[in-house]
Amino acid sequence: MGKIEEALKKLDAQNLGTAAGQAQNAPVDKKNYAEKAAAEHEGDTPSPVSSQGNEPATTTTRMLKQGPVDFRVVVYHNPESLAAEHFKVLRGNIMHPADGKGIKSVLITSALEQEGKTMVACNLAVSIAQSLDPYVMLIDADVRRPNVHNMLGLSKVKGLTDYLESDSPLSEYLIKCNIDKMTILQAGSLVRNPAEIMTSEKMKYLVKEVRQRYEDRFVVIDSPPVNLAAETLVLAQQVDAIVMVVRYGISDKNAVDEALNRLERGKILGMVFNGFEVTPRKYTYYKKRYHYGK
Repeated sequence: MGKIEEALKKLDAQNLGTAAGQAQNAPVDKKNYAEKAAAEHEGDTPSPVSSQGNEPATTTTRMLKQGPVDFRVVVYHNPESLAAEHFKVLRGNIMHPADGKGIKSVLITSALEQEGKTMVACNLAVSIAQSLDPYVMLIDADVRRPNVHNMLGLSKVKGLTDYLESDSPLSEYLIKCNIDKMTILQAGSLVRNPAEIMTSEKMKYLVKEVRQRYEDRFVVIDSPPVNLAAETLVLAQQVDAIVMVVRYGISDKNAVDEALNRLERGKILGMVFNGFEVTPRKYTYYKKRYHYGK
């Protein structure tokens, strides 16, 4: 885990979190996170709780009309940019890991909120879809504060929680947009007991099924922050790899340390520094020299 330790030292050296002012040393407020999530869902009707049996995953999907994709999904808007190249490197690390172990499912998470995990999840999923062979399923598992649909310009529809609480087949909730080879499972309707629903046996079965059933499919899961939602640790046990997102100038090193200590270190593929400016000079020379995209 040398790379993780180096990343933590970088966090410390650059004093990430200083820009956040007094929020730097503020205690983690799980109740506040839940209250904000409830406020965002105000007007929604919670789904009734039910316990249903497992339902095999299927490949049948329906097309959903797509609006403007968020400009932060750089691999969609500008696939030859430096930022997009970084996501291609991440994609390569997942599709062709150095240790040779097969990775079919990856959890994208962060220590706290507002660190850019959904942006990273969407960019990674689109990048995998843009590669030659694999297909990708993007699952919005942050059912308290879902944002995948907004990032991809999609209207909010039924999804993960609705599937978990019903007898309906998964195919009724899988959607496609104008991005080829990508299937999306939105977070779904508001539920009163997100932690219980997301740690249910049916959820565990779903992750296992979509990970193992299709040889040419990768699964990218956008999860709640590790330090703010109990279900993230359970979801982390079901996937092959974990990517931690930290935000330059915002993330608190102590919070990141706490999150990493709660996760299985052997599954942590790496850390993504969001919002860190990199000089494009060397990249520009390299691109011009090899005429990329020309």
